[in-house]
Amino acid sequence: MTIDLQTSPKGREDVLFRQLDDEWVIYDPTADEIHVLNPAAAIVWVHATGEASVAGIARALQETFGDQLEETAARQDTMRAIEQFAAKGLLV
Repeated sequence: MTIDLQTSPKGREDVLFRQLDDEWVIYDPTADEIHVLNPAAAIVWVHATGEASVAGIARALQETFGDQLEETAARQDTMRAIEQFAAKGLLV
């Protein structure tokens, strides 16, 4: 999967996303693995529906964190999270 700012990533339907105490986790039933997400990665996952582009997800991330996150950093964080999701086989 080639990922760029126009890519519209979509998480697998069978992957579970839940909050456990004060952490967000993804459970991959195929690999029987749990992945703990930081707040930024959790926001990226929520928006990885196949409808928003990486650039759009980065804008949502930036809107969530406001002045704490510059546009370039939001794009880099989003791209990194999407690449990690793809590498772990969590995207379709």
